[in-house]
Amino acid sequence: MTNQPRVLVVDDEQNIRLTLNALLSRAGYSVTTAASGEEAVALFEREPFDLMLVDLQMPGMKGMEVVTKVREAGHDAIIIVLTGHGSLDSAIEGIRFGIFDYLLKTSDPNQILARVAAGLEERAARRRQSDLLDTIGAAVQELTGGKVAVTAPPVAPAQPAATPPPPPQPAQAEPAGRTLTIGPLTLDTWHQTATLNGRSLNLTPTEFRLLLCLAEHAGQMLSYTQLVRCAQGYDTTDLEAGELIKPHIHHLRQKIEPEPSAPRYLLNVRGKGYILQI
Repeated sequence: MTNQPRVLVVDDEQNIRLTLNALLSRAGYSVTTAASGEEAVALFEREPFDLMLVDLQMPGMKGMEVVTKVREAGHDAIIIVLTGHGSLDSAIEGIRFGIFDYLLKTSDPNQILARVAAGLEERAARRRQSDLLDTIGAAVQELTGGKVAVTAPPVAPAQPAATPPPPPQPAQAEPAGRTLTIGPLTLDTWHQTATLNGRSLNLTPTEFRLLLCLAEHAGQMLSYTQLVRCAQGYDTTDLEAGELIKPHIHHLRQKIEPEPSAPRYLLNVRGKGYILQI
């Protein structure tokens, strides 16, 4: 018996499958690979997975088709999309299916491990919330003799934990916390938490890093490539950077703007980048 998180790697390129299999297996995950979208869907029908890394562009069933099939079947696995280049259309489509993140295939292995760990932690937090609500509901029904139906109030998504470093790492002393405050916005850079006007913001690690980059240069425009370099830690072309950043900006606006369709804080410099105006 094993409690190892189960990860499915879906990619038509054998070298990518072998590389990710070795990387994730060494990190302690139970890894299964699929060479096509059709094979991935068939595997989900036979066994559960905690997380799926899926290639965006494959012969036959494309990555987003796999995501659609998996979600329609009711599976709640964390999904990370792998792509050779940014794709704005697919990123926007992925918002509907709760895709956790997009990663370039050229991403640093440590970044891949960090995002997988962060995704699995978010899934575990959601499971804990769901189990707690089920327990409370059952207890209330038992106390009332089953005569009262209990409807749990909506629960906000769990605050993602700070992106953990890939194991194993030597023990280090915890650094002193650092707080950045700009007007009504406060960011705790150690715990990776943020508040706006006293309201806690439920940000993913990528969203937090992106907001921190903008906050550290508040009032200044940061280009798409500067934002990718600052928030994700790698360089890419202007076109790819724009397509990778825009979905995260969309999510941020949903969380920080009073009216996301008419942003007042996170402003766009058309075709160039973004400015945080607090």
